[in-house]
Amino acid sequence: MKQTHKAYGLVAGIGMIILGLIFHLTDLSYNSWVQYVTMLPLLIAIILNANAYSKANDTNVTFGNVFSSGFKASAITALIMVAWTLISLQIFPEIKDKGIEMATQNMEERGMSEEQIQQGLEMTQKFFMVFAIGGMLFMTLFYGAIFSLIGAVVAKKNPRPQAPSQLQ
Repeated sequence: MKQTHKAYGLVAGIGMIILGLIFHLTDLSYNSWVQYVTMLPLLIAIILNANAYSKANDTNVTFGNVFSSGFKASAITALIMVAWTLISLQIFPEIKDKGIEMATQNMEERGMSEEQIQQGLEMTQKFFMVFAIGGMLFMTLFYGAIFSLIGAVVAKKNPRPQAPSQLQ
């Protein structure tokens, strides 16, 4: 089977980085809706990958084949996004400060005591990198799986039975 996931995973990752940079530089990245808009390049790339994969294999693909190709593209995108998260935290150290500030506000809004807030902040500061990387990895793979399902549904599939000599 001809593979297409590498190119589309790379394109999705680059698209997500560009959108994320635009949102960061325009100070919109801390709005809750931004995380969903940032996933648009992944959605588009996964659907385009599903169609390209089907076409590259003369539509002789199954739902599972197309889903697998889409999820592989998502995994490549996730690795790119983890690398970008590490790099962006070095380039833009204010991201961590803003994240801790937002965590503090969230805890205050939930009515936590000062002691609980302090404990929460200590944990957040200690494990910020783990939370940032884990969150990016989970979110990209989670949405990637959903988008891969969508791609597998929309891609043209016409699997042809294999001849008995080809089954071995």
